[in-house]
Parts: sequence; structure tokens; C-alpha cells
Amino acid sequence: MQYCLTRDEANKAIKKLRDLIQQYFKENGLTYAVFGKSEGLDSSVIAGLLSGLEGLKPVGVIMPCESDLEAERIARIVLDHYKIPWIKVDLTKEFHFLAGHFYLSEGVYGQLSNIFKHYKDVNLLKALPHKKQRALGNIKVRLRMITLYHIAQLTGGLVVSTDNLSELWMGFWTLNGDVGDFAPIQHIWKGLEEYAIAEALGVPEESVNAVPTDGLDILPGGTDEDQLGLPYQELDKVIISLLQNKFDGSRKKNDGAVSDELSKRLSVRLGCDSKKIAHVARQMTRTHFKRHWPKIITRSEIGLPDIEDIKI
Repeated sequence: MQYCLTRDEANKAIKKLRDLIQQYFKENGLTYAVFGKSEGLDSSVIAGLLSGLEGLKPVGVIMPCESDLEAERIARIVLDHYKIPWIKVDLTKEFHFLAGHFYLSEGVYGQLSNIFKHYKDVNLLKALPHKKQRALGNIKVRLRMITLYHIAQLTGGLVVSTDNLSELWMGFWTLNGDVGDFAPIQHIWKGLEEYAIAEALGVPEESVNAVPTDGLDILPGGTDEDQLGLPYQELDKVIISLLQNKFDGSRKKNDGAVSDELSKRLSVRLGCDSKKIAHVARQMTRTHFKRHWPKIITRSEIGLPDIEDIKI
């Protein structure tokens, strides 16, 4: 029987999550929980988990940046549903300022072209125009995180992340842009578990039915499926199957590539194109460093004495 999170299991998980959230805030003397609110499911689940907890004061932050009004409308519906006060900070002008500064001929884009020419790096020089759209999208994400941290500092609170386990394994987030201080749903599969939790939390259907998207317009279509290659429920099954077969994307094993034999075997079992399984494996490998970031070089690795061995 295929894995499916039941309503009873979802309710138990919600109870434990809310207890752990409340405990963490209490132990650290915190009250304000600041989180970014889009129309999407992840931030709606966070809203549901944070609402109504004694001693906790959640603050939703809506941050349009070349966004459509429908996304903002759904975000407000969810926040009002859970009676969470919210702040709106439109970052469109700031984004245009930074984008213009970076990509004018005398800006970073032009100077970087000269750097690649200096190093005779033809491949990166050719790829630069194609990387521009993704880099612009990342500016939006990092502007939003700056805003969240500014509000968190003003309130004496912390930033709550909205990342899930599916996106963690695919490296589907922006470094220094998505990850906050506290991540309640980081180990919850979006396709196989989060929708059940959202239903148990009573997340408004407008958000549950919203097409998953990062809102950054990186690829034509703009949906998460366009970028990830599979709907979340199918993606979760592929990732879990790869992990169960000891494939974690580490380059230490087979240079991080999934074997043809494993890819074909999983294709038959899951009813999924083997090329898509190989794509997921490649993405897990390509983003392996993000799951072990930042890389810290220890004292022992560079031959410096352990702290207890230092005589003061």
C-alpha cells in the first residue's frame, strides 16, 4: 500500500509541531514570529501552525515585487482567516533599482563579461545572458529576506522559514534568500504530507488550489513543476525511492550519477519516465553543496589546537 498521511496522522503531527514551536519560543524568550506570506501553500501552513499559540505573536509580511493582485488577495484571505496581523511592503521599485544597477553596461553584468574574457572562460561568457533571469529572480528573494529580518529585528523576534523537504532535496531555494531562523516544516514532504496537514489546519481552499510557483518568472510558465520537472507528489516518490536506494546526490558515490539500472528499475516501479528520474538525481547532485552550507573548515583540519588544549 502506497504511503498516505491520514487525517489522524496529520492532526497528531500538527499537535506536535505546535507544541515544539511554542516550546522553542518560550525557551528562547521570544514572542514575535515574522514570516513572508504569499498565496502559496507553504506559508499558509506556517500561518496555520503559528496562529492561536499562547505567548506567540505571528506577523505576516506580504511583499509584492512585480506580483499580480490575485496573489496578494489570496495571501490576505489566509492571514485574515487565521486572524494574523500583516504588513505590506512593496519591493518593486527597490528591485528595479538594483536590477538596473547590476545590468546596465557599466554595471556588474558588463564588468563580469570583461572578467570572463580576461580568463578566456568562453562557456561562462556564453551562458551569462541565460543566467541573467535566474539571477534577477534571486534578487527578489533576497530583498524579501532583508525585509523580513529588518522587521524581526524591530520586533525582537525571529524569521520563520517556509521551506519543505521536497525543495530541500532538490536544492530549490535561494541561498541567503529563503532560509530563516526557525524551520517548522523543513522535514515535511510537500506532495505526500503537506497538503494533508494543510487540510487538517483548515487552510482556505484558495491557497490549497493555487498552482505552486516561486513567483520569480525564471522559466516560461513559471510554475514549480516547470522548474522541478514533476508535480510534487510524483517528485516526492522519486526522491524517497532514490534515498531508500542509498542515493543522496553525493559525488563521493559514482560521481553523483544514478545508475541506468536503478533508474530503469525505479521507472517500472513508480510508473515514471526514467529520464525524469535521472533529472531528479542530477538536480540532487548539483545542489548537494546547498544542503551542507555553509562549509566550515574545522580547526583540526588546518592543524590548529583544540580549544581545551590552548593555555591562556
